[in-house]
Amino acid sequence: MSSAVRFRAAVTAAAAVLLLGSVAGCGADLARSNFQRTTVPPEPGGSGGTGPAPAGEITDAAVSAKALRLIEPCALLSAETFTGIGTPAEPRPSGWDRCAADVTDAGQKKIKISLEIGGIIIGPIEDAKTAVEGLPQLEKKDGDTCTVTAVTSKEPKSGIVLQVDYIGGDPCGAGRTAMQRLVKNLHSNPKKHPEPPGTVVGVDACASVDTAVVAEALGGKPNAPLAVGLHGCSIRSRTPQVMINFRPTSAPAEEEGSSPVDLGGGVQGFAKTRVDDEPECTVTWQHRVIGKDEYDLDLAEQAEVDYNGGDGTPESDKSCDKAVKVAKSVVAKLPKA
Repeated sequence: MSSAVRFRAAVTAAAAVLLLGSVAGCGADLARSNFQRTTVPPEPGGSGGTGPAPAGEITDAAVSAKALRLIEPCALLSAETFTGIGTPAEPRPSGWDRCAADVTDAGQKKIKISLEIGGIIIGPIEDAKTAVEGLPQLEKKDGDTCTVTAVTSKEPKSGIVLQVDYIGGDPCGAGRTAMQRLVKNLHSNPKKHPEPPGTVVGVDACASVDTAVVAEALGGKPNAPLAVGLHGCSIRSRTPQVMINFRPTSAPAEEEGSSPVDLGGGVQGFAKTRVDDEPECTVTWQHRVIGKDEYDLDLAEQAEVDYNGGDGTPESDKSCDKAVKVAKSVVAKLPKA
């Protein structure tokens, strides 16, 4: 599987949500019973999945991609979000836009919560029948799992995604309640990522590349850039494709089998052909070191450019040459510390 396909598969992974008690118990064994009082409906006067889905474009500045890139997702999974639902453990961040938390309800049942901000929506947005705080809301239940999505963009299709795994409870009810609180929080000064000089956390990946350079690499006039999540971008011309992605990671830019390349401005990248018989090459580099992880490895803002050609081999298509040219144009546009 190519890295571009793997990346698209990774970003389509939907995320996260909340919990909710559903079965009224009559005994005293809290480990075996959920009590009706743990069921928390959407707040009165709000639009927590109870009103019709709004039509037209979404113009709410608080949920624009520019605003959402800076939101700290774990801060949205606060104790206030779970009031009346359960007791959350410490949230676990994953990158800039994902977070997970475990919640214990009044009957000691466990709920697994996942959240992704700017998650890609698969399927028609027209399926949204209700609204949450003025945004179309999608809901999908699969056994004990429910995914609730507040649509924040119709083109590209993306939103705030909550996934709730709640065995023996009401995962969709929990999701609706949690989603309403999350969206209300986004309108009331939510916690944001720090923005030190040089960071790419708030950078639009689709605006970080020279379109003329991409057109040359793709061999023709490309389609309009398409955001992939909050920190990625895809640009395609028929089959050939370029993808740009930014993320925080402690993984080294230099992988086994990669070769060092000069990206200009004192920046060294590493180019690697992903599959021997496919015209694909990925160039990765550290944009900015931001600290150390728990294993004393550099934690850095990492950038990646992936070029995936239409046919041929990496050698005949000059895949790495093309990926390096695009990467140089990205390096030149990124903010400097």
